[in-house]
Amino acid sequence: MTENEFKEINEKDLPWFYRLILKISGAEFLENAGGLFWAVIVPVFLMVEFFLSFFLLLYFPFPVNMIFVSIIPTVILALFAKITLERFINWWNANFGGKYFEWNLKKALDEYLSMLEKKEKEKS
Repeated sequence: MTENEFKEINEKDLPWFYRLILKISGAEFLENAGGLFWAVIVPVFLMVEFFLSFFLLLYFPFPVNMIFVSIIPTVILALFAKITLERFINWWNANFGGKYFEWNLKKALDEYLSMLEKKEKEKS
């Protein structure tokens, strides 16, 4: 295999930064989230986060309020980065992973015709 050919991405071959992102826990629910999550829970969460950030900016003094306000977006960014990286690795491995499917139409057609002949014999 030459270097120009595509390879499957393994977690152990990734740089340390990507391995660190993949170790973030808590994103399993978000990976499989359905329409109810995105249509109801996320808008409510964003409204609550907006008002919480507004309260934290007004209630605490300057250096502390900026730290408190940046915690939630930082956590969301980390979860988004993990989900995006996992999806990209899965997509890459599915398309370029080296496990190619060989299309053998002649063999498939022969198997299909033999199955049809079997069914005809069973009916009669």
